[in-house]
Amino acid sequence: MNLAALAYFREVVETKSISKVAANRHISQSALSQNIQKLEDELGYQLLERSNKGVLPTEAGRILFKYSGTMLRIEDKLKEELDALAYSIENIRINGYLSLVDYSLPCVLYKVKKNFPTYNFEMRAKSNMESITDLINELTDLCFVTEEPCDDRLDVSRIGKEHIVLVANSESAVPDIIDVEELQRHEMVLLDDEALTISSFLKSQLKNVGLSIDQIPIMFKVDSIPAAKSSVNNQLGICFLPYMSVKKELYEKKFKVVEVRKFNLDYDIYLVTRQKCSRQKPVTDVYNYFVENGEKDFC
Repeated sequence: MNLAALAYFREVVETKSISKVAANRHISQSALSQNIQKLEDELGYQLLERSNKGVLPTEAGRILFKYSGTMLRIEDKLKEELDALAYSIENIRINGYLSLVDYSLPCVLYKVKKNFPTYNFEMRAKSNMESITDLINELTDLCFVTEEPCDDRLDVSRIGKEHIVLVANSESAVPDIIDVEELQRHEMVLLDDEALTISSFLKSQLKNVGLSIDQIPIMFKVDSIPAAKSSVNNQLGICFLPYMSVKKELYEKKFKVVEVRKFNLDYDIYLVTRQKCSRQKPVTDVYNYFVENGEKDFC
């Protein structure tokens, strides 16, 4: 399959326009259409159709689009490894859940880099499922997840815990210590992001104490930590957040921790990689470093 044509096809689906992609790529519309036609001839299916909403994928086109991103990333990975071979560069890709990548992992990788100065590192924020899929497809080398995978192709080590705290604006009237039942009395902003487990774990822990998430006055849901922090800062509600993401605000006394008696949302952090027989020495070096040093290196 012509991967350049596949890249054109993907951009057309994303922009819903052949003319825009042709202009962005500095090729003629006819040349672009011919590339996509060759894809259709090769696969034996019509991939695109015009509508009043622009150029849209057919059912076959939607299937191809679903896999095209992975196929193009594999090509990038191939080129990267060939370049590394030519220039003796060791590139290590790491996936992790959002709060770790945004707040803790850069500091840890600084220390790792000091130990392995010839290795290059690339971080990506992904959900647990996406990280494991990338690992199995060799699109990443290591990943940090919050659920232990059960797959005999992988090596897994528990390396610490993510500490979750309930925070409020420091000027809020919410008491510093409450019982879990009192969550029903305080307006809350819910961080609900597939790259984190806070929302699902909160529902599970509430159920364990005889409560339902429906009994909590959720004002609205947000899908990012900055949005959640902004909401707390503007006194729009309290929010469960990773401690590492609010450490600065707590130090500056903009936020305060609200202790919930006998209620814990901390969850385990797992480091995952492919089995030793399927990975290169640099990946093993970094994996072993993380396992040996554990969470003490997390800033």
